[in-house]
Amino acid sequence: MDTYVQIAEVLALLSLSALCVYLIVTLMRMNGLFASIQQDVAELTKAVKPVLENLGSVSERLKSITAKVDDQVLLFRESFESMKRMVDNVEEFEQRLIGQIEEPVSRISSLIGAILSKLIGYVSSRSSGKEAD
Repeated sequence: MDTYVQIAEVLALLSLSALCVYLIVTLMRMNGLFASIQQDVAELTKAVKPVLENLGSVSERLKSITAKVDDQVLLFRESFESMKRMVDNVEEFEQRLIGQIEEPVSRISSLIGAILSKLIGYVSSRSSGKEAD
């Protein structure tokens, strides 16, 4: 029985040794895999760095363009409001001008109409008087 225990111990030690060798091989493969992953991450970092720098530059340009557009919109709004005030002022001026000129013009046109009708009446009466002669 002692031999069976010794054989079992030897088998257990051999199995344990095989397991250790397998673990060592597996750990070496994982070490290689981690090295490969580390290399890929390093390459990715190198490739991403210029992209991020360009992204920073693009965002700065975009911020500048946005500020310029905001300034132009504000300038356009101010110009539009100024134009609106000017149109309102012209309209008010037109209303005042019409209010001040309308009555005198209608008086003058009434006066001219009255003078013309009197003149026409006078000329008509003179023409009919000459025909009677």
